[in-house]
Amino acid sequence: MHPARTLASAAATALAAALALLSSTSSSAALQQQLHARVTLQADHAAVQPGQTLHLGLRIVHDAGWHTYWINPGDSGLATRFDWQLPNGTSVSGIRWPYPERLPFGPLTNFGYSNDLLLPVTLTVPASAKVGERLPLRLRARWLICADICIPDEAQLAIDLPIEAKPRASAQAADFEKALARVPRPLSNVQGHAWRDATHVAAQIQNATWAKDVARIEVFPLTPQVVASQSIETRLSSDGTLRFRHVASDAFDRMPERVSWVIGVYGRDGAMRSVEFSVPGDDARAPSPSRP
Repeated sequence: MHPARTLASAAATALAAALALLSSTSSSAALQQQLHARVTLQADHAAVQPGQTLHLGLRIVHDAGWHTYWINPGDSGLATRFDWQLPNGTSVSGIRWPYPERLPFGPLTNFGYSNDLLLPVTLTVPASAKVGERLPLRLRARWLICADICIPDEAQLAIDLPIEAKPRASAQAADFEKALARVPRPLSNVQGHAWRDATHVAAQIQNATWAKDVARIEVFPLTPQVVASQSIETRLSSDGTLRFRHVASDAFDRMPERVSWVIGVYGRDGAMRSVEFSVPGDDARAPSPSRP
């Protein structure tokens, strides 16, 4: 083969490899080592189109025995925080918090995450974005990571997504589907209420059809400093009324106007789904026979 052609062929091969590498890394940078965790910023698309909605997320791979926190951290801790730098016209949601786990530590019970975690957000590309350019996305993520001690940490992370005529899914798309499936489904127009007695907070939810015929029900207070963080016992009546009563938080001051809850229901087949809702709160409700 002619030397010039050989050189041109090698250059073309190198360029193709570089473009492939750029495409493969644009939606997910390599995990970077932090204090007791590795983190990266990921996207469920490798390329986006103008006006498109997609998901980005902070992935945290915790070292064994270490954890970070949910939006309500429980008895102690601090929720992970995002600060974005985005092109003009780009909009982004708050963190769409996946269903948490209880993390006991001595007399305390915290709410958060261990192992491999993806915290997703929803982002909308500007309609004015131009095909052929790139969308630079920058995130400052801050979190508290704990085991027998707690350490604040942060990372500056970035993704540049190519803007194309048609969107392309990334290799992480399935991970986002799994993470989003664990985000509690919001319920509106829930009939119920929550109230306080001398030492406890109780709640009663009517028509809780989503909790029928399940193996286990788990309750998390989304509103902080209302109830203690330990496991909450529930009772589901045959008429579909869900009731629970739990010790008030040591930090309890007064009942908020509305109290928000996240409830996980575990099917007899082992599948789990979760819901999120709020009900009115009452600081001076008189006892009634329907109270749990």
